[in-house]
Amino acid sequence: MIARDIDTNKAGEALRQNDQYLDESEGISLKDLVLSIWGYRRAISVLTLAATLLIGGIGAGIYLFQQKQHITRLQFSLDFDGVEKNEYPNGTKFSTSDILVSPIINNVYDINDLKRYLDLAEFRSALSVIQTNDNVRLLEYEYAPKLDDKKLTIEQRSRLEAEFLEKKKSLLVPIFNLILSGNRSVLSIPPTLRVKVLQDILSGWAEYADRVKGASKFQIPLVSKNILRKEDLDVQDYLVAVDMLRTTTERVMSDITKLQKIPGAANFRLQGNDVSLQDLKYRLQDMEKFKISPLLGIIRLGGITKSDEVTKIYLQHRIFELKMKEEDATSREKIYEDSFNNYSQGTRSALAGVDSGGRLQPIAPASPLTANVPSTINQLGETFLSSIIKMAQENLDAKFRQELTQNVIKEALGKVEIVSDLKYYERLFFELSKTEKLKSSSIVADQVRSVVLATVDQVYDTLQRSIDVINALYEGLSKANLNPASTLFTVKEPALMSEEKSLTLVKVFSSVVMICLLVVGCILIGVLIFHSFRRRGAPQLP
Repeated sequence: MIARDIDTNKAGEALRQNDQYLDESEGISLKDLVLSIWGYRRAISVLTLAATLLIGGIGAGIYLFQQKQHITRLQFSLDFDGVEKNEYPNGTKFSTSDILVSPIINNVYDINDLKRYLDLAEFRSALSVIQTNDNVRLLEYEYAPKLDDKKLTIEQRSRLEAEFLEKKKSLLVPIFNLILSGNRSVLSIPPTLRVKVLQDILSGWAEYADRVKGASKFQIPLVSKNILRKEDLDVQDYLVAVDMLRTTTERVMSDITKLQKIPGAANFRLQGNDVSLQDLKYRLQDMEKFKISPLLGIIRLGGITKSDEVTKIYLQHRIFELKMKEEDATSREKIYEDSFNNYSQGTRSALAGVDSGGRLQPIAPASPLTANVPSTINQLGETFLSSIIKMAQENLDAKFRQELTQNVIKEALGKVEIVSDLKYYERLFFELSKTEKLKSSSIVADQVRSVVLATVDQVYDTLQRSIDVINALYEGLSKANLNPASTLFTVKEPALMSEEKSLTLVKVFSSVVMICLLVVGCILIGVLIFHSFRRRGAPQLP
């Protein structure tokens, strides 16, 4: 009897163990995980300590035995307007990468003969530009605990935020460090030469920004003296040469009009030259009226040409070209006008209906805005809501209408200029065709040619001098309104030289901690996997 009870108890205990094993195989509880890990706490501690010592030793070795970098640092600030928007004073885009562009680096490398110490690729990789501002960091550290105070009222927090932003704005001076860093090759460069290299890079960038980017000049395209060469005039027929001078004069006067839009241009004069833009424009207008136009009249009435056929072919080609331009301008103008009319009619039909008297009557269009409007809106009147919707739609298409109108006006004005030039060349061709040509050997013809050639030379020289004055006025206006190249940057302090390790102690320590945490996680996972395999060998009922 007793033996049978013992067997029954053993069987029940085995069943309970088997049920517990089955329950554990279906799901793992947090308690089981903790107990499993606790059972292997000694092995986990030993493995963790060993891994920590090993990783820490490796990290310490890397930090202690790493090669030091020799750093030369030159701190400077950017002082030109627009730097806070990453723009040069003239509005073109600015980036710190402009300081280290290839033309500047190559030039500095060559003029300092740095090939004695390192190659060009190594020199380029050793340079960098880093922005820094310790004052802003200190300000952020100062206000961080104040702004984190939960006892602050809304008014106090708003006042603190406004105060912080105002101080931060005043401290946001763009300060940069131009850095030359490297190992033995950089150290082989003499210290004074390293400093000179950094200064040359900044000076080269200022010149590059002014010459290539136009940092200290307004973005206004102007003609240069190369627009017309004297030898090109000499080979042309007299009428063609004078017409080239007339066209060049109009282009120069157009440049004057562009410069007159610059602030302060009306009263601006160069030092030592009392000529203003308006004075120069009057001079060119007088030259066109009293020299170029009479010269064309002399050629036309006297029939003075080097080749009558060449002159007529030139005029015919100009007439043909202008007629083609007139047709193109007319087509574009019609397209804009038709687009405007079609758009206006479509909008008007969408916004209005027709009453019994044939008059336009506003209609409120279906809209999601009015689909679920409460019935109480009827107190305001139906016409009120219709007027509001109509006004909103009219405001939306006002800009489109304005653009179409401006395009129509632009094409119409361009067409007026084309038609004016066309009539000019047609009249010139007509007069030249009916004029009796002077004999090439006559005394009058020789005198007329002499006058034509002398006047052409005078007009050409005047245009060349005028272009010089215009460019000088342009330079002066740019310097008066924009920062000159010499003040694009300011060196804040003398160049500093130091030896630094590429991996700082903070970086090494944080890396060691992260790796240790990862290893500990791997140890825990390994222990759980080992425990799982070991538990599968537990006794089960057959």
